[in-house]
Amino acid sequence: MIKAKRHTNVAAINDAHTRACYIADIQRVSSAAKVDLSVGRINSLEAAEHCYAMRNQLMAKYRNLTSVAGLATAKQIKSTPPSIADLFEQYARRLFSCSYQNLSTEQQQGVHYAVIDASGRSNSTL
Repeated sequence: MIKAKRHTNVAAINDAHTRACYIADIQRVSSAAKVDLSVGRINSLEAAEHCYAMRNQLMAKYRNLTSVAGLATAKQIKSTPPSIADLFEQYARRLFSCSYQNLSTEQQQGVHYAVIDASGRSNSTL
């Protein structure tokens, strides 16, 4: 019984470290995309797509390092990531109460920025 409890404690500590590394990495990706965007290396759509892809890659990487219990919790909250089109639609409706396709170019860029910002935030319930 003591051995099982010790294993659970070690897994929780490892999960916390893994989570901290994940958060640092997604923040780094988002920040780097914002820099690239500000100096004109990429446009807002490219930055949003890059952040989306990198966050999903990082999520898969760190889920492979998470304990069984931690992975079960993470998958219960988000088993698979939404598509980028779904994210664009979600933020368009949240920010402008309108479909992404019906937004002006400037409004679409606002949606892209929202996705870039969100890609650097973790789900605080985990």
